Amino acid sequence: MVKYEPNATAIIGGAWGDEGKGKVASRKAKEADLVIRATGGANAGHTVVFEGKKLALHLVPGGIVYPQTTCLIGQGVVIDLNVLLKEIKQLEGLGIPRVRERLKISGRAHVVFPFHKDLDELYEIMKDNPVGTTKKGIGPAYADKDNRIGIRMYDLLLNLDELEKKIEQETRIHNILFMNIGISYIKSSSELVHEFHSFGIVFKDMIVNADHLVDEFTRKEKNIVVEGAQAYRLDKDFGDYPNVTSSNCVTDGALIGAHLNHKDLKETIVVLKAYFSRVGNGPFPTEQPAHIQDDKVTEYSDEEAYNGDIIRKYGHEFGATTKRPRRTGWFDCVLVRSSKRALGPDFLCINHLDTLGKIGKDVGFIQLCVAYDYQGVRIDYYPDDMELTHEVPKPIYHWFRGGWDIPSSLRNYEDLPEQAKKYIETIEIQTGIPVKYIGVGPDNEDLIVREDIE
Repeated sequence: MVKYEPNATAIIGGAWGDEGKGKVASRKAKEADLVIRATGGANAGHTVVFEGKKLALHLVPGGIVYPQTTCLIGQGVVIDLNVLLKEIKQLEGLGIPRVRERLKISGRAHVVFPFHKDLDELYEIMKDNPVGTTKKGIGPAYADKDNRIGIRMYDLLLNLDELEKKIEQETRIHNILFMNIGISYIKSSSELVHEFHSFGIVFKDMIVNADHLVDEFTRKEKNIVVEGAQAYRLDKDFGDYPNVTSSNCVTDGALIGAHLNHKDLKETIVVLKAYFSRVGNGPFPTEQPAHIQDDKVTEYSDEEAYNGDIIRKYGHEFGATTKRPRRTGWFDCVLVRSSKRALGPDFLCINHLDTLGKIGKDVGFIQLCVAYDYQGVRIDYYPDDMELTHEVPKPIYHWFRGGWDIPSSLRNYEDLPEQAKKYIETIEIQTGIPVKYIGVGPDNEDLIVREDIE
């Protein structure tokens, strides 16, 4: 049996998403041969930079900007084909070479249809406690996948009659639901079949047997980067159910979605911000008060600003996809410590260390959660029975006085302000995970890499 060295790097979000995974993913993709988007759909956004121009991508792997890469949308992704086609055209418009030649799509990836978006909105309306989804049809598309009635990319290559039968089967039960609540269905299967058969023609040359493609790269020990979407606390099993996404976005889920297995994995980099943020509903132990109501910022003066407002202001904390103001709070070492079972991290990437310094100078202090008070007991793990106890744990904080200034040009860890280094080293002590990457500015290049950490 031929053995090969594992050479895949998984980049995974360590909290509730929006951690800036693209920064370290961009760094790793520069040396990659294959970059894979593994989970989620167009509900996830990341920004890429090409020749000084920024572009928000939702489906195409960010590694597409590097001309040596092959990029794969894996079997764990659900694809909005209109969004995908728009992104391809935008990338071509920027002058990125051979986009359609280098972009591959797993034939087993599932397709998001217009009715999935209608269902997404309907489900949210009908819930007593809405999750706060992006209403982009992601959950219903995954539900159809689990019900074994979903349409895969391979299906778009069928003849019109065969494709129409599959679409009619998928829409049959949804039509009953729509009719029962007095909503006429927008498009029949006969209307949808022509639209999506046309997509099959457009994407035909990009649709591949991704198992075979990935196997070629692993056997040749090529560099592979897996771009994770969402994050640990949004995973449908490990996360804050029901306020979660609809896929397994922890490390093993990303490997499955990327057509990889654990023997292919060289390292896992878990990405976090130096403070925390969250979009949508669900527990957030270190959340700070802010002027947010109904997903909108309410008016307030600078003198009335709460800590959460100050964090959001300096961090520009608005959803990349939804534009909703994010809930914000302090870094939570307990949550990160608890993620080790699900994520298996080798290293941490802590972004926005420069931003946190500005926050600290404005607020006058910085807090770092090191334990919880839960049910009257001090604990050092993230509890999973909050719905049962109706209690969110109270953070126990380590305090840092004031803040710091970090120029975005700084690249040497030893040149960081002493207080900033103490903050990073406290995170390492509290979580037991080395911090190898530190974001110190808004651009992908504004990154400290501690090469001495192996």
